[in-house]
Amino acid sequence: MMGTLGKYLCLIAVMAALWGCNKKPASKREPAAKPATVQNAVKEADLTTITLTSEAESRLGIATAAVESRPVDRVRTFGGEVVPVSGRSVTVSAPLAGTLLAVDGGSALAAGKQVTKDRPLYRLLLALPEQDLLSVQEAISLGKIEYDLAQAKVKRAQQLREDKAGSIRELEDAQAQLAVAQASLETARARLELLKKGDLDTAAEGLSALTIKSPVEGVIQEVYVAPGQTVTGATPLLSILGVDPVWIRVPVYVGDVQTIDSKKPARVHSLADLTAAEARTAQPVAAPFRADPASVTADLFYELPNADLSYRPGQRVGVTVALTATAPSLVVPYSAVVYDMYGGAWVYQSTGPHVYARQRVELHHVLGDLAVLSRGPAAGAKVVGAGAAELFGTEFGVGK
Repeated sequence: MMGTLGKYLCLIAVMAALWGCNKKPASKREPAAKPATVQNAVKEADLTTITLTSEAESRLGIATAAVESRPVDRVRTFGGEVVPVSGRSVTVSAPLAGTLLAVDGGSALAAGKQVTKDRPLYRLLLALPEQDLLSVQEAISLGKIEYDLAQAKVKRAQQLREDKAGSIRELEDAQAQLAVAQASLETARARLELLKKGDLDTAAEGLSALTIKSPVEGVIQEVYVAPGQTVTGATPLLSILGVDPVWIRVPVYVGDVQTIDSKKPARVHSLADLTAAEARTAQPVAAPFRADPASVTADLFYELPNADLSYRPGQRVGVTVALTATAPSLVVPYSAVVYDMYGGAWVYQSTGPHVYARQRVELHHVLGDLAVLSRGPAAGAKVVGAGAAELFGTEFGVGK
């Protein structure tokens, strides 16, 4: 039995030796290559430190202000539409039937022309009734007969005077009757010419006409008639759109209406100005309650001065409104914010005597002369409030 066990042990030893001889040595693994290599890596803050002398600070007008954390009205921006003020857009109509004449010395009326209140638009020569036309024709016939008789009487008086059978007084009386008959005939003919739409400006010279004036100040939108036309009563002549001031209609989701402080002014700006940096103040107005069940919105209205005609009815704008809630936010003077060529916002933080570091900030919105930040230096930090633009130019080699 011991001999058999020894044989098994010898066989196991031989097999282990053979396995060890055939085993290949493990190869050493090389370290994996990095997917990207960044050379000369420098942090953003290490590139923007500026050290000035006292003279340079004085020359640039550098003044610092503290970053504050204060409760600020929360705001939200909605899309709005410029609409004309109710009652300031009118259609001017003819009050009576007549013929329109151009205003003496006035420029031609055209769409897009701005007019002031009480500016004369047209002269209206009132139309005469039809029986007046018959009267004028009858007056011409009678006047022609009287003129012919007076002319014959003058010839007869002249012949008697030559035959020394008549007096000078009779001749003068006949000549006076001829002059009266001639004046009456010319007047009747002028009235007939006017009624038949002849040369209106010449025919109406010296006659009184009704002056139609602009009831509002605004811009002419459409002109429906031209001088020389005969119109009836209530005929539309032109439409005038009041554009100063204008209203801003803001459709708001009905679930957000209660969160808006409708008594505070809104800031109107272009759709691209997300921070309302270049905004105009619009005051809330009492307007008819309107809502759209299809879009589940209710309308808010604000009045905006528009003396320079920057906003046109139908134009889309951004409207930043104040909410009823407030939230603590970082606040710096808006003059402390500078922008790079890519639109990034920055401030210069004072990190030591005469040392300033440019730091990126995230501007939430502009409130008057203050900039409300979503991200920026901690409260209490000193930033350059005056002279930031000059410091920005100094950093890039274009400063004083």
